Amino acid sequence: MNLRIEKGRKGDFWADQLPEGIALVRGCDKIILIAAAASFLISLVYVLYAGAKEDAMMHEVMPWLAMPFFVCGVIFYIRSKYWILLILAAAATVLWFVDIVPMTLIFLLFFLLIGASGVAAVVDAVQRIVFYRVLRRIEYINIKNKLTMKDKLAAFVFNVPENLDTRNITMDYELSRTKMPWKEVGNSISLGLMVGMFIWIYLSMNPVFMNLSSESSAPLLMFTLILYIPVLVMPWTIFRSLNVRIETNYRDFKVYNGIRATLQRMAIPVVAALFFVLVAINTSDIYTVAYYIMLSAVMIVVILTTVSVLYYWVFEAVTINDIISKWKMFRPVPVFARLEDGGKRPPQDDVAGTPRRDKNDFGELVLPEDK
Repeated sequence: MNLRIEKGRKGDFWADQLPEGIALVRGCDKIILIAAAASFLISLVYVLYAGAKEDAMMHEVMPWLAMPFFVCGVIFYIRSKYWILLILAAAATVLWFVDIVPMTLIFLLFFLLIGASGVAAVVDAVQRIVFYRVLRRIEYINIKNKLTMKDKLAAFVFNVPENLDTRNITMDYELSRTKMPWKEVGNSISLGLMVGMFIWIYLSMNPVFMNLSSESSAPLLMFTLILYIPVLVMPWTIFRSLNVRIETNYRDFKVYNGIRATLQRMAIPVVAALFFVLVAINTSDIYTVAYYIMLSAVMIVVILTTVSVLYYWVFEAVTINDIISKWKMFRPVPVFARLEDGGKRPPQDDVAGTPRRDKNDFGELVLPEDK
């Protein structure tokens, strides 16, 4: 790895890639990501092909976009050896083919048994990819002479102030959960509802959605679109869990609060646009639109709660341990040394033979009284 020092506005820094060996992505994560990408492309091609037909029904075609999560869920269960859930999913498929249970119920059952685990596995893999890359991008973002497009995107998404010295980035190293972090789940749900506003605008403006042949098909279409919300909002929860922050002499800047503030700023005009669409553009019954909005909100809460419980129960502890174990590779020494200890670790009182020195040995500064 070639190390190159780059001149910045506030100091020099190493202009290299992440240290070798700091990667968090495992072999199973690569399999999950490849399977998700391949199945998404296949399902997208099918949806575009089938949707182009004159007699195509949107609510029958769109559920195929959930295939990536189903595939990843199957991979997760095979690796985890949870065969009983696969058996239950197979039984549900049989009930559908013999026309005992309607398609909507089968689709929901598939997601609850398999798809939610697939979403959680994708979220975990994405977290492992982005965590140290995001920290590296933010670390020197405000001392560079010239920002790249990636730097500008990171500054916008994480709402990084221009006058903040971002080099002193750190996190907590002793995270231990003894119960389900419902506060974290609540934060994911609130972010999901913000993202859901964009979906509501699309649905209210789309005549295909508002003119579905039956009301029972509408939840299936919304459910498919909402499946992707956890993949958009949950990867950033790792920054909240580890309290990733930029320390200052005053109030610390928390990275998770930055992306949350960005979504909140974007949500304000979206809410205004939503009411404009409902009143001025959409020709459908406003009560019907409100019903679908409430229904999608309930679905967002249910889906994010299910995925969050699976993620915090199965994935989070392992990911956090891997992140903490490799933190010293990302930050081997403190960026700013304290005057009192010279940047070194202070002596440990519980270690025998630790040398101690009285600060009075350095003498005292006495100023003349008449000066």
